[in-house]
Amino acid sequence: MTVIRGVGAISLGKCLGAFYALIGITVGTLTSMAVLLLGSPRTYSMIGKGLHLGELGLGGGLLLMVGAVIVYGLAGFVVGLITGALVNLALRLGGGVELELE
Repeated sequence: MTVIRGVGAISLGKCLGAFYALIGITVGTLTSMAVLLLGSPRTYSMIGKGLHLGELGLGGGLLLMVGAVIVYGLAGFVVGLITGALVNLALRLGGGVELELE
């Protein structure tokens, strides 16, 4: 039996950051295609008439795609760091996890 007593929080953060970035590519692509094809509701601001994302055209779609990848990737990295720290705490308190490897 092998006992796991901890995980690398930075390593877990990088893996989850990459995984969430892949999700961001999917979400960003679908969202930008929907905005380009269907348009979007006008968002009103306090100052002016507001911004219609459909008016941004291809640039707005690309902005949504890139923004989604960055935001999702950073969120995944932060979630990975927090999860790694909590897993390490639980493993330390519980004495580790026994695994049988062949």
